[in-house]
Amino acid sequence: MLPVHKTLKSVFNYDEIPPGYYYTAMREGSPTQRFWHRRKFEHVARLISDGSAVLDFGCGAGSFLAVLAEERPTVRAVGVDIGSSQIDFANREVAKLFPGGRVTFEALPAASGVVPYPDGAFDVVTVIEVIEHLHPAIAHRFLRDARRLLKPGGRLILTTPNYRSLWPLIEVVLERMSPVKYHEQHINKFTPSSLVKFVESGGFEVQTVSTIFISAPFLAPLSTGLADFVHRIETAVQLHAGSLLVVEATPLPGSDFGL
Repeated sequence: MLPVHKTLKSVFNYDEIPPGYYYTAMREGSPTQRFWHRRKFEHVARLISDGSAVLDFGCGAGSFLAVLAEERPTVRAVGVDIGSSQIDFANREVAKLFPGGRVTFEALPAASGVVPYPDGAFDVVTVIEVIEHLHPAIAHRFLRDARRLLKPGGRLILTTPNYRSLWPLIEVVLERMSPVKYHEQHINKFTPSSLVKFVESGGFEVQTVSTIFISAPFLAPLSTGLADFVHRIETAVQLHAGSLLVVEATPLPGSDFGL
């Protein structure tokens, strides 16, 4: 039976995820895992200009910022997460790869989740496969905080599973093959339309909606080159059928609804 998430206390305990689990999956997992994690991070990194100040909300073990810092050598970035064990891993294993404080990680107080940075501190705020894990009240609070943190003209880049795709089937298969229990973790299930409405309700104007990953990651065990070729085609020919939604949005002035 699917879980019913009734309160803030009914959500999944993320301390159960081993520190560095997803970072290790990106570097040492199966060909499909490595392709999925690495290519999605590269896709988001290409949307960010070099020299940007970036906040990665819900950074986990630092996987995305490790890729971003490689792809964009003059970006300065900070990752924040309520998972202190994941932050400890990121500081120990990822931050050291980029000396000079170019990439840093900070634990947030779980009670508030509010990011302790001044208004207009960042050019880009990224939220990569996080929003589906958050209680809606916390997610809306984060969107309001993201508006505050962004410079004028700044951008929010958000990814989340697409439940109008093959993702629900993929989720079932993954649960049988790994210790991750997505049916417990994913308490918000978005489609392209519902995600746009959700982001707009937080005071943003959605600029682009796209998807990635229809079949490409599952070709990686056969050939990485073939998987990359198909990935490029799937990304270019947007059918909005990919398993991962990617949204770019800019803050609206005024109230949460831009009115």
